[in-house]
Amino acid sequence: MWKYFGILLTLAVVAKNYVASQEYESRIIGGQEEFITTVPYMVSIRYKKNETTPYEHRCSGTIYSANIILTTATCVIGLDLNRLHIKAGSSFRTQFDGSLFLVEKYVIHPDFNIWFTDYDLALIKLAFDLTPYPSKEIKAIEIADQLPAANRMANVAGWGTTNPDSNTEFSEQIKMAKVVMVEDEICREIYGGSRISEVMFCAAAATDLEDACYGDAGGALVYQNKAIGLVSWGRSCGDIKFPGVYTKLVLFKTWIDNEIAKF
Repeated sequence: MWKYFGILLTLAVVAKNYVASQEYESRIIGGQEEFITTVPYMVSIRYKKNETTPYEHRCSGTIYSANIILTTATCVIGLDLNRLHIKAGSSFRTQFDGSLFLVEKYVIHPDFNIWFTDYDLALIKLAFDLTPYPSKEIKAIEIADQLPAANRMANVAGWGTTNPDSNTEFSEQIKMAKVVMVEDEICREIYGGSRISEVMFCAAAATDLEDACYGDAGGALVYQNKAIGLVSWGRSCGDIKFPGVYTKLVLFKTWIDNEIAKF
């Protein structure tokens, strides 16, 4: 069964046989608490299920410009715009700090495949520009031109759950995990060759079972201060045999800019 996405960042242990199981949403397990000034490009995407419930953290987003947020298609597809907003400039999930921004529209990549979580990318256009922008707490991140080589270290952050057995125990303070780039051949061997498309890549936790899982999808994977991917999906959470799978953001710069020009 495919769940609303997410991704796990796991120890770099290669499994030769893929066992079918649930896909997960995403969160940071392990890692360390950070302040938003370390990751000012991160935002919390929040949603209220109905008129009587509060806004709650759903997944992460990445600031691309003053009014554009990048995230995964699985994060926002089918959501009511009137119940969706963005929290920026805060290290904390529930505290009354930072700033809230309404969403004007979102665009799902036309090739998105919900069954295989392929082309898992969406753009969110805010109703008003982020403010204060740019600042120490709210700042865009540039997309890299290419992926780093295998075995290079990168960082991922989020407010997702810290319990591998729960999809509701979200972290109050944003956390960051270090992950290592995995060769495409190894990634395809683990998940099956046809499961990993050309717009996906894998990264695995470097130490201490640091994971991204429930609630972290849509957040940027960052190498040398540039975004290279977005947290997308993975097999279970905390399983050391399976790396996390990311949307290969470096391939989508032209599509992103072309879509923004239409707004």
